[in-house]
This record gives sequence, C-alpha cells and structure tokens, in this order.
Amino acid sequence: MNYLLDDIYKDYKAQKSEPIDNQLFRSICSEFNIKVIEYILKGNKVNLGNNLSSISIKRVERNNSKPTIDWGESNTYKKELLKKGVKLYDNKTKEGTKWYIYYTDKDFYRYAWHKGKCKIPNKSVYKFVPTRGVKGNKEKLTTLLKQDDLAYLTFKKN
Repeated sequence: MNYLLDDIYKDYKAQKSEPIDNQLFRSICSEFNIKVIEYILKGNKVNLGNNLSSISIKRVERNNSKPTIDWGESNTYKKELLKKGVKLYDNKTKEGTKWYIYYTDKDFYRYAWHKGKCKIPNKSVYKFVPTRGVKGNKEKLTTLLKQDDLAYLTFKKN
C-alpha cells in the first residue's frame, strides 16, 4: 500500500490537538524534501532517523560485458535516421542501420537506501524510488552530472 501526503496529514492531524492547516503542512513537506535532495546531491548521506537508516547517491562501476542501451540517445538517433529515410535494422532480415547506442562510461550513479542498519521488519519488501520527470530527483542528478565535469568526485564508489 502506498501512503500519500494526504494520508500522512490525516495521521498527523489525529495526533495533534492543534494541527497546522493542510496547505502549510504540504509546503513544509515540499521544502523539506527539496532541501534533503540538495544536501544529497552535494555528496552527503541523510540519516532518516527512526531506525530507517540513510539515503545517499552512490557511484557504481558499470559492467560493460553486458551493455546497457542509452534510450534517450538511441531514440534521438532513431528519429534522425527516420527523417533521412534510412531503413532501420530488422532482427528478422538482419538488414538496415542499427540505431541502438550503448552507455560506454565507466560508472553510473543512483540513489541508494542503505538498509543494512535499518531495523524495521520485512525491510526487503520496501524500496526507495526517487521521482522522475522534468522536475524529478533522478533528472536533478543527471543534470548535475552533465553540467559539472567534476561532480562525480563527490559520490563514493560502491
């Protein structure tokens, strides 16, 4: 079951004799989340408290024996080929231009929830999924790594 901010507010409201209003609660939560991500993007680890352990970004060495497709670059290249009228590669006929582009960099970066010290029951069934999209946290990490050539140095190698 997913708990949303409305559920959290209802629980908060039930526990407090004089709770703050919903809009202020949402604003505080939003600002807190933004500050936490900014702190993590500087290479820090955030302790979640309440025996939940911590979240950080880690640098993971890429296994180049099993190449991973860079879908963003591949789809851009595919569109360029289609505009030019080039026939794309067909697996059945083995003819056409191959359009997949693979990641070649040595490392990749991801948000990590360090569950080793987490003391909640059934922790293996829980996961941390950062937001995606234009304003999402995954995009913030990608943008940071593209704009700052030395940003990768702030993240510890796994």
